[in-house]
Amino acid sequence: MSLPPPPPYPPSYGPGFPPPRPSSGAPLRVVFAVVTGLLLAAAVAVNGLLSFGMLFAGDSCGTSAGTQRFCDGSGGWMLVAMFGPWVALAAAVVTVVLGVVLARRPWIALALGVLVYAAGPALALFTVFG
Repeated sequence: MSLPPPPPYPPSYGPGFPPPRPSSGAPLRVVFAVVTGLLLAAAVAVNGLLSFGMLFAGDSCGTSAGTQRFCDGSGGWMLVAMFGPWVALAAAVVTVVLGVVLARRPWIALALGVLVYAAGPALALFTVFG
């Protein structure tokens, strides 16, 4: 008496088994979209707080706490401190979009976008406290 042959591994589709579904990568796209949205919301919140703080940054001019670069009276560095984080955020969004669309490397593009964005607040803080 012999045993019947084992079923094929993995079981083929047919009666009782649904056809295999192709993997579309949709869960990773959703995770990427959620992470990108959270980072964008955090960047907007940080920029809002920096903009609010920059309204009072000129109060230290004329005292020993004011930096020469920020308090030189030309107003150019005030604009850099005020709008630098917003320009960096726009550049970061462009970097991420181009990295996802052209290079098709979303996570690398997101990491590069975070680095591009971080330059804006760093420049603003260096300008004021430098």
